Amino acid sequence: MKKSVFILIGILFFSSVITACSLNSDAAANKNESEVKTVTVIKADYPAYDTVEKLVEAADLIFSGTVTKIDYEVMDVRSKTGNDSQTGLEEASGIPYTIFEISTDKIYKGSTESDIVYVKRPGGKIGDEVCALEGASEIEVGKTYLFVTETYENSYPSLVNVTQASYDMSEDTPEAETTNNAGEDNKITLAEVMEYLNSGNN
Repeated sequence: MKKSVFILIGILFFSSVITACSLNSDAAANKNESEVKTVTVIKADYPAYDTVEKLVEAADLIFSGTVTKIDYEVMDVRSKTGNDSQTGLEEASGIPYTIFEISTDKIYKGSTESDIVYVKRPGGKIGDEVCALEGASEIEVGKTYLFVTETYENSYPSLVNVTQASYDMSEDTPEAETTNNAGEDNKITLAEVMEYLNSGNN
């Protein structure tokens, strides 16, 4: 399914952002909500997976790890044909992305050259501008997740979609293993994914 994006609020924000930048997440966290001037909502149409098999097949890097830092960058990841590979936007020269720094625990599929993996997701905070990805699962510093990602040659790995690519593993309880602790629209549970990965079918 072709990825597409509809800008609901503040479309002029994208065309005005043309330089890469980075913000420390701690500084961003200290901002009062009243200081936010512009909120842009991105609605992305990503592939959704109805089985664990299809979800795992879509990824080439699946791992568990703890989020140690969250930063924000404006990135231009358009292809030669002009489309941003994650959002589908053509005209904007830079798209805000959230960059998750993750200390890996276990690799279930694929391989990495470092114990630290950086994963990107469209949306983020640039100055007083907030770009929110509609329906995105919550990812917090200090928590451990299972990440289902797709790698790229010249960019950070990306979550395979909005709701089915990160699973909270921080709560080490039987209830956490059997509940759906990713996005609200995800019908695949952490327990199902872990059972499939541990079976060696990946």
